[in-house]
Amino acid sequence: MEDERQLFDAFINSYLFSLKYLQDFLSAPAEKYGVSFDQFLIMHEINQAHDNITLMELSKAHQVSRSAISRQISGLLAANYVAQQTDLDDRRRRILKLTTQGRQVEDTLFKEGLKKAQSTLNVFGADKLAHTLKFINDFTDEIMVKDNDQLFEKNKHKNLI
Repeated sequence: MEDERQLFDAFINSYLFSLKYLQDFLSAPAEKYGVSFDQFLIMHEINQAHDNITLMELSKAHQVSRSAISRQISGLLAANYVAQQTDLDDRRRRILKLTTQGRQVEDTLFKEGLKKAQSTLNVFGADKLAHTLKFINDFTDEIMVKDNDQLFEKNKHKNLI
């Protein structure tokens, strides 16, 4: 029982100090431009898209609801980082594009992100960093996804009653 308590305490400390710091570490550069890290990721994805990209495609890619991605995009529209164009083939679809200002901000933030990634690589080395990222991905797949799937199934059954 004591081993489990120590592991749980270590897990909580990792969350409180490491994971929260990681969020701040990633978000800090974007805040200078009035965007969140999630909004930067949306801008980056729009910039990297080879074809036209829509709100629904971003919603699927980020695994969030349409309304959640819409809130993020509305902030980018207000900041004049993103513009919407009506799809000429299907007037219900809105194609998202970066504005000139949005491209400049995305480029700056991407370069800052690369510097942070290089700094992290210099501290830990490629092997240790790759091993850590693999562990995080395995943890997500084995623990987080399964817990979310179980929660979904549990709630789905509640809705049927």
